[in-house]
Amino acid sequence: MSITKKYIEGFTRQLSDALKIGQSLDLDRPGSDIRNVVIAGMGSSGIGANLVESLTFGRIPIPITVCKSYNIPQFVSPHTLFIACSYSGDSEETVSALNKALLKRAQVIAIASGGKLLDICREYNLQYIQLPSGSDSPRAMLPYNLIALLYVLYHTNLIGAAFIKETENAIEFLDRGEKGIQSEAELIAKKLRGKLPVIYCDSRLYAMALRFQQQLNENAKQLAHTNTFPEINHNEIAGWCYPEALMPMLQAVYLYSDHDHERVEKRMEISRDLLEKNSKPVIDIIGEGASLLEQYYYLIHLTDWISYYLAKENGVEPEANDSITYLRTELEKQK
Repeated sequence: MSITKKYIEGFTRQLSDALKIGQSLDLDRPGSDIRNVVIAGMGSSGIGANLVESLTFGRIPIPITVCKSYNIPQFVSPHTLFIACSYSGDSEETVSALNKALLKRAQVIAIASGGKLLDICREYNLQYIQLPSGSDSPRAMLPYNLIALLYVLYHTNLIGAAFIKETENAIEFLDRGEKGIQSEAELIAKKLRGKLPVIYCDSRLYAMALRFQQQLNENAKQLAHTNTFPEINHNEIAGWCYPEALMPMLQAVYLYSDHDHERVEKRMEISRDLLEKNSKPVIDIIGEGASLLEQYYYLIHLTDWISYYLAKENGVEPEANDSITYLRTELEKQK
């Protein structure tokens, strides 16, 4: 069995395990008041941060900033909750960011399965959450990272406990609907074969769309593009004319949730006519669940399956990532 398929099938088991890890945590409260949150992470760890930033938008009284770089914002201070995320614990960008946060005397916590991040935490007596190790596919471990981040915010009194029950509800809902989810994913993958997916959604779902794009990149070895409403109505929509030869290869995909802005819904429907003039009918993917978090879980699971089935359509192995391996090897030589 494909390792990628095994991890996708185990999505709800990971959610359940991640809840158990979170419930066993005994994190200290911050030593001083928290005025902002910075989450550092790359790749699948970074997308977990983006998902949390989106889920908490408008719901917590302080800003959350996602940092995907070697550097950190100038405003980081002792009043910053700085969360360093790296599944391996060895992402050089995140290790660099963590060291800079320590110089700023930020309140630090790390989320990793091992590596340099946890070594630093042990050396300086910093708090950390250790994730299960043993996976060569960090993107397949997203549930652990996402729920660990939510538990950190919960333990620092920035969010309530609703996410726990919502996750439990999602586990039951996804398990019950698994066959239907796989069938829908397989049908969508067939429509995407040989196309360039252009994924559009309300800005509230941008992190979800980005996760979908990244899974298409890594699993199906396929380019994809992501943007949001209403922003595309001020620029990108005008570009759906040229190059003429490219237009038939584009496949617009709409992601929906119950939390889309009502004006965005109108924009999406008006724009549908413009997109379909030069391309195929838009593919609609609708989040299901009682809350935004539950709909995120549904969309993550469905689009992960789409990326897997599209890999099969493309005749490629989801696990093979020669380009990324080559890049890391070459960087290691130049240290």
